[in-house]
Amino acid sequence: MTIEPRTILVTGGAGYIGAVSANALIAAGHRVVILDDLSAGHSDTIPNEASSIVGSYADGDRMQSLLRDARIDTILHIGALSIVSESVAQPERYFKTNLVGSISLLDAAIAVGIKRFVFSSSAAVYGASSSNVLHEELPLAPVNPYGSTKAAFEHVLRAYAAAHGLNALALRYFNVAGATEQVKERHSPETHLLPRLMNAALAGEPFELYGSDYTTPDRTAIRDYVHVADVAAAHLAAIGKLANAEMHGFSAINIGSGAGTSVREAIKAIEKASGARIEVQEHPRRAGDPPRLVADISRAQSHLGWRPRQSDINRIVKSLLPR
Repeated sequence: MTIEPRTILVTGGAGYIGAVSANALIAAGHRVVILDDLSAGHSDTIPNEASSIVGSYADGDRMQSLLRDARIDTILHIGALSIVSESVAQPERYFKTNLVGSISLLDAAIAVGIKRFVFSSSAAVYGASSSNVLHEELPLAPVNPYGSTKAAFEHVLRAYAAAHGLNALALRYFNVAGATEQVKERHSPETHLLPRLMNAALAGEPFELYGSDYTTPDRTAIRDYVHVADVAAAHLAAIGKLANAEMHGFSAINIGSGAGTSVREAIKAIEKASGARIEVQEHPRRAGDPPRLVADISRAQSHLGWRPRQSDINRIVKSLLPR
């Protein structure tokens, strides 16, 4: 598929997923403008080939000027607050930033005539689903404020698509992991399982495992891990579909590996890659943690022509090793 080069605003482009995606977009020939307030992102991850602005997507007036002056024709909205436990303690901050701020960005886009919008959503919109494999037609039932903000903005996008002719894709990420040559996870605090396991292995520190009595083969929870480079490739595919007018209105699409990895399997993969043994300290499961969450990725394959190419758990883990 030939894609005409676009001028793309990437919110959160100094963050983990944003920086990897910006690099992929530039490599594909697109012009990239990064907007990030650097509250969680890192300026040294911004590609030299990208234009960058420090600021907030919630500033509606400034966003209109930026979108118009930079001649943006597509928005990739990755910027967000994303720590689940923090969202429980500070729901007002999460709704203000992730929902109200995102609506300000969307209003600015509509005001200047931008019709292409790709949104970083999350599997958190499904909540603690009893379904072993999650497909996009399941009801949205988030169980924390973070997931609620993602689900709510999806509803906003659907309504704006119907009212304003917006063409929008919400990509529901599962557990994004791994590193590229240029970018690795640098969250503070680090809440994601695989980098925490790698840190424990390399530092010789114990790892706390919550829940070893699930109804799964090895009694630990199973999750779907997708390499960050595959997520960036999904962004490229989504932008290509919108650019070529192959998708209209609003659609939500899962982005995962389509395979499940248990916590014990992840521990074994980290031990194999690092050559270190991890001391595991078992604790009772946390309330609300479902036993298995794995993506049905058939819609991504049929609608985007996308499939994960780097999301084998051993390949993901190997990419986390220090270079």
